[in-house]
Amino acid sequence: MGGLLKHGNDDQVKSPDKKVNVNVSSISRKQAGFGEDSVEKIPTFDVNMRVDNHTRNAVLALSKATADKRSASEMVALMIESYLESLTPQTRDTYDELVSMMETKDKLDYKLKSK
Repeated sequence: MGGLLKHGNDDQVKSPDKKVNVNVSSISRKQAGFGEDSVEKIPTFDVNMRVDNHTRNAVLALSKATADKRSASEMVALMIESYLESLTPQTRDTYDELVSMMETKDKLDYKLKSK
């Protein structure tokens, strides 16, 4: 690399080796790190949800009262998980279908906004 800085010295310039062997092998897109997941990921982004001040205060108080000092979002997620355990199988199926539809809508909206 030091030879690159000596522009005027023509006697030190080496001719390139013309006998270069290159080994070529084909790899799949998966091996290269593309397309490992066939399932598209659903984007996560912040949104607002309107609740009254009492509900907000209750969620914030619960989040601060726990030993882990969770965020309000984490607290709501925990409460949802806890509530889902009490649902009947039929209600849980309906819930899963509705969430799937809403997640698909979010994915499509996100794709349209990112173009």
